[in-house]
Amino acid sequence: MSGLPARRFQFLCLQTVAMLCCATVPATADESVDKTAAAESPLQAVKPILIHGPTQLPTALKFAEQDAAKASKLTDAQAKAVNQITAELKQADSEISKLQAEIQKAKQQIKTETEALKQLQQQLKAISEKKSDDKKTEVQANESAEAAKLKAETLSQELKQLQKQLKMLEQSLPEKQKQQADLKKQSGAAEKILTDQQKKESQFQEFAELFRKQTPAADPTRFREVAAFSHSRPLYSCKIDANGNYLLAGAQGSAFNRWDLVSAENTELLGHQSWVRRFDVGRSDSLLITGAYEGKIAWWDLESDQPKPQHLVAAHKGYVRGVAISPDGTLVATGGNDCLVKLWSVKTAKLVRTLEGHEHQVYNVKFHPSGRWLISGDLRGNLKQWDVETGALVRDFDGSAIYKYDKTFHGHIGGVRGMDISRDGKYFAISGIGEVSNAFAGIGVPTVILFDWATGKRLAIMSPEDNFKGTCWGVRFHPENDFITAVGGNSSGMIWFWKLGEEKPFASEKIKSVPYDLDFHPDGLRMCVACFDKTARLYHLGPETPTELAARTKDKAKKKSD
Repeated sequence: MSGLPARRFQFLCLQTVAMLCCATVPATADESVDKTAAAESPLQAVKPILIHGPTQLPTALKFAEQDAAKASKLTDAQAKAVNQITAELKQADSEISKLQAEIQKAKQQIKTETEALKQLQQQLKAISEKKSDDKKTEVQANESAEAAKLKAETLSQELKQLQKQLKMLEQSLPEKQKQQADLKKQSGAAEKILTDQQKKESQFQEFAELFRKQTPAADPTRFREVAAFSHSRPLYSCKIDANGNYLLAGAQGSAFNRWDLVSAENTELLGHQSWVRRFDVGRSDSLLITGAYEGKIAWWDLESDQPKPQHLVAAHKGYVRGVAISPDGTLVATGGNDCLVKLWSVKTAKLVRTLEGHEHQVYNVKFHPSGRWLISGDLRGNLKQWDVETGALVRDFDGSAIYKYDKTFHGHIGGVRGMDISRDGKYFAISGIGEVSNAFAGIGVPTVILFDWATGKRLAIMSPEDNFKGTCWGVRFHPENDFITAVGGNSSGMIWFWKLGEEKPFASEKIKSVPYDLDFHPDGLRMCVACFDKTARLYHLGPETPTELAARTKDKAKKKSD
């Protein structure tokens, strides 16, 4: 210790005392936060947070069993659908066989009766040509001719009836054959869906079995894609609901999307007239609130079969850029291009309070887990903490490292593109673009800034290890604070993982397209991203199933042989 410079030693002592005070004497709900804290020079810590983890995630088993049960029901339903189509196809085959037999029978009857009619006509011709002077013979010949003529007329009528019947049978055959062909296609498609569903069920069952044997933990080095959900337009926002049932996403379009994570079925929520860039979901109910570029916010029941807007409210002049539901589910906060932050009653959809103070567009809003505080961030990286009950401004934070005014192009670039607060409320992070060298081309460094909530001090400025350029569009704390994850890119997409407080990521993954948002599944093992290539992707950070391990081993062997 004597080798350390005196000033450095004093600094470390002060830092340690400050951290111990924060850890052992947390501020109560009645204590006010020092408004001058953020005005002091930011504290740049080297390793301010004890590295822990990976944390075991016992709730992952519940979600794995939930998914497996849903997959099993879907498999049973699909098997019934296959059986139904198979029965219909068997019936169609039987009807076609019967129809073809009737056609052949009708054709044979027509042939037989045509020959008989021909013979009768020849007989009539022979009788008419035969001359006889014997009156008795002539009478007999006439009687024979009348009988033959009557029989010929009867056969002729029967032939017409048979030909009509044959025509009807032949006309109905193509329709039946078309029905048969359609059923064969349906059967093939249904069989494929069943096969895929059985594979999915097997995968979900394997995860459940794996987690029963050992409680899993999230490990970014196991990062792998496990599902992809295709759309017709680029995607810009995403979340997974608290029950782990749906992947929700906003796109370059007015329709909002709800994908079932097990069935992959997409339900479009229609009500907005423009892109949905921000939204939030309730923590303990089926509430969904979306905010769109038209300036409106909408309330939805997420569990409804075909959700319709319960309320559609004009919230801001210009874009709605931030939406957050309070932890107790009573309030929703919004931020927009009109530089305002607003609080709304979830129950009545009425405005409760307007918070004024930002001088630039508000990009993000987020409630502190305590529910007492709200934080908002704007275009210039200005962060404001508000008292939810009174609407008073408590303090400001400096996030200007992710903003720049480019004098060459006379343009603003940056802002609080992503924001999150750790579940325990001890830390919060913002993301965007820093060290901008060219605003026009968007050339800068993807950046995450980590703050300590209690002191308001900046703990770290986090960026990629390499010389990667682009914007960090979204940031999330892992539910157990094991790491921070951020997504972004420019011409290519990246996902980064940092230990809390460390400046460089310990893991990173290049992905197929630029991701604009991310969220963690409540199991803590899965995460989703919304990508520009019209795809929402689901990744897994947990242990691999036997099937996954076998596939990876096979893939390695193939690459080695190539």
